[in-house]
Amino acid sequence: MNSPDHVLAVAVEPTRLAAGIVGASGTVLLRDRVTTPSRDVWQTLEQLIRRVIAAAPEELGSPGAVGASCTGPIDVRAGTVSPPLVPAWTSFPLREHLKRLTGRPVELDTAGGAITEAERWLGEATRVSSYLKVQIDTTVESGCVIDGVRLSGSLGNAGAIAHLNVEPGGKECQCGALGCLEAYVSSSALEAELNRPLGRATPPIVDRTGIMIGRALASVCATLDVATVFLSGNVIDVLGDPLLESLHRELAVRSRLTNLSGLQVIEPHERLSPLTAAASLVLR
Repeated sequence: MNSPDHVLAVAVEPTRLAAGIVGASGTVLLRDRVTTPSRDVWQTLEQLIRRVIAAAPEELGSPGAVGASCTGPIDVRAGTVSPPLVPAWTSFPLREHLKRLTGRPVELDTAGGAITEAERWLGEATRVSSYLKVQIDTTVESGCVIDGVRLSGSLGNAGAIAHLNVEPGGKECQCGALGCLEAYVSSSALEAELNRPLGRATPPIVDRTGIMIGRALASVCATLDVATVFLSGNVIDVLGDPLLESLHRELAVRSRLTNLSGLQVIEPHERLSPLTAAASLVLR
């Protein structure tokens, strides 16, 4: 598919639904968003998309394609999504619904896959051939590029580390397993444990969060032979330097292989929007 001059971008997250028109350079020309409802999610998203399309300037014309991201897991072959924090959707045929609504081809990927593509399109990974991208917000979203090729996997979820086990027999995750990374470091899990906003996390919780991220990164980088990690997200921003200090201390203990001696964890200066990330699936 030839890259169009602008696309419709759609981003589905546990807390919000976003849609917008994104130009070929990655600039968001028009956007709108709503809180993700507990019921009637597709109806709400459909109304949002119709509103965005109707608000687009007439001279712009119809978007050439749709780039859509959704928190994982997904089945890219079937075009379905099953985000655990959006319980109304289990194997929901999002790609087919978007095709019927817009009459345009649809590129669907995980939120982690989309931010990984955006990082090498417009971010700081433009000259990095192998890297892991991790964004820690309400959920943990990630993707991986090896020798210029982004890993996809059998269903499209390769590179997702949210459910990597970091504490055997540990806290129960929203997926039902015990000890997953997401159960220890996502803002949704931390705020549920703290029963207060993330910014009021205690020093021991901040320290533990950094340790768990360090454990996960050490394991994944050793497995995939990746020496560069781009790390971003609200949890990193809010918990700040104390978290990063714990993370690097844990990495130093757990990354002793010679091929990991130069392991870098980089915080990108600019955080790319979910809509730009979704659009990158088509425009990159």
